[in-house]
Parts: sequence; structure tokens; C-alpha cells
Amino acid sequence: MALGLLAAVPQQVYGQVISKKGTSSANFLLIPVGTRAAGLGGASTASVSDATAMYWNPGALAGLRQTELVVEHSPWIADLQHTFVGLAMPAGGGVFGLSVIALTMDDMEETTFEQQMGTGRKFGASSYAVGASYARFLLPDFSIGGTVKLVHEQIMNTSSSSVAFDVGTSYVTPFDGIRFGVRIANFGSKMNLDGDDLITTVDIDPNSEGNNNRINAKLSTRDYTLPLMLQVGLAWDAVDREMFRATVMADALSPSDNVQSVNVGMELSFYRDMFSVQAGLPELLLGDDRMWLFGAGAAMQYTLGSGQAMRVGYAAQNHRYLGLTSRLALTVQF
Repeated sequence: MALGLLAAVPQQVYGQVISKKGTSSANFLLIPVGTRAAGLGGASTASVSDATAMYWNPGALAGLRQTELVVEHSPWIADLQHTFVGLAMPAGGGVFGLSVIALTMDDMEETTFEQQMGTGRKFGASSYAVGASYARFLLPDFSIGGTVKLVHEQIMNTSSSSVAFDVGTSYVTPFDGIRFGVRIANFGSKMNLDGDDLITTVDIDPNSEGNNNRINAKLSTRDYTLPLMLQVGLAWDAVDREMFRATVMADALSPSDNVQSVNVGMELSFYRDMFSVQAGLPELLLGDDRMWLFGAGAAMQYTLGSGQAMRVGYAAQNHRYLGLTSRLALTVQF
């Protein structure tokens, strides 16, 4: 079904694939969240079952039965730091959640055309998304949820903000328990950079001598849309026994700023999820434009007699040109 949706979307004009790379803002919203999802190559829309559902599929958040806290950190590419913190709790007939995604970096020294070795002044750059989520079951096997989030990006004294929405659904089909998930993410207002760093001095009459014609002016910037994403996924427990489970997953992606692709993944879980391993292949069908080659991860979970549990997860992803990136996550259920 997911592949059929991809086939229904026009991808070629006069025999050439249309690429829309670089046409959206806030691309940090596309960085995967969660060690399990990263290890699966992003094929988790139909199978996500923890607080990272606030990112992958808000509808699946309804499946949580107890309060859960997820803290994840990744030393991302180019000395960037990617962090996710999510807290979800059952309440009001559904599940509420709060989340923060941050992409940060250490301060850099300012350089100018006149002082190319540095001015001695430092500046920073960061991107944040703060979200609130709610999900509930409409039917015993069907749930729906949404996330509203404030997106903010800043570099030195220039910034841009937007309000965005995610919506997701999760459905357990009667066909051998196959799970079906749909996610629409990052639907919101356009972003436009503004700030004091855009102020410059111009000479409105360069043909006249003197400084009387020099005035302050602000550079104009364009509006850019958020990276809207439609993601449809399937998950099937090919083997589901008391001490061993094997799950296969596939997600079809249709982004607003790139061509369509497919993520596939597999998870093996042992001893009632005490230990699990994941492997995935992201961005299939992209050909030479495929940047992420594979993902792999593992997790260990310890459950207390009172129902509390703690899970530690690790995942690595391999970029075609930038090598491996890794991430570590701690999940606590209480």
C-alpha cells in the first residue's frame, strides 16, 4: 500500500526526476529522533511505541500505558550537537506529551571581508523545536494524535520562527496484526530571517561626493516553507513468540523538498524486549542522491517488579560522504 501511494505521485517531467533540495527552511526537523528509529533507517511510522512517537507518529502516542521520559543525545556532523527530550503521560482519556528538539553548536569567531582572520568577537547558531502533543484511541485498534510546535532558528542577532503542526494515525489491521501508520509533519507558516545583522549602510547616490547620502538599510530576505513530510508505514511481526520477536517494517516518504523514497528496517527482540537489535536501509529509490546508506542499533531494557523500567539504546548511521554518526538514549518508564 505504501509503495502504491508513492507510485501515484508524479515524479518525472519530460523524463527527468525533479529535485527540490535546498528549497525549505528548518531542515533540522528532518533529523531522526530515537535510537530505535535511527537504527531502523527511519522505518518506524507504524511501529513506534515510546515517547519518540511525538516526532514519528503522534497517533501512536496513545499506546503508552505509563509515564515515560526519553533523553537522547547525538554528536551530529560538523561538530553539531543534536538533542531530544520527551515526556509523555496518560491523562484525560488519552496521552499528553511535551518535547524539545535542539540542534546546537559551540560559538564561532566572527570573520568579515576586512578581517578574514577573525574580529575577536564570538557568535552562536542554534535551532529549536518545542512541541506539545496529545493522542487518544477513537476505536480499539485505531488512534489519532497531533503535535503543535514552535520552531525557532537563530544565528548571531538574526532569527526566524514559525508555528507548525504534525498529525498522525495508527491502525492495527485484522490481517495478521499488521500495523499501519500515517504521519504528516511540519505543516506551518513560512520562515523569514530578520534581525539587526541584516542592517547595512548604503550610499543612495554614489555619483555624489561626501557622506550625506549614506543611510542605514535592511537587507531583504525571502520566505521559505518548512520541510513538509508525508510518511506512510507498515509493520509486521513475522515471528512473535514469548521469548523472540522479529518485526519487518517499510515506510514510504514524500517530502516537499526532495523526491520520494522508501525506508526499510528489521528488528529482532529477545526475552520480552530485554534485548533488541535493529538494522535499516534509508532513502531507497534515490539512486545517486542517496546520502544515508544504513542504520544499526541495539537496546537493553531492565524492568523492576513495580512496573518501572529503564532502557538504554545506541544507534549509528552511515553517511555517504560524512561517515558514521552515533547517538545514545535513556528511556525511563514510571
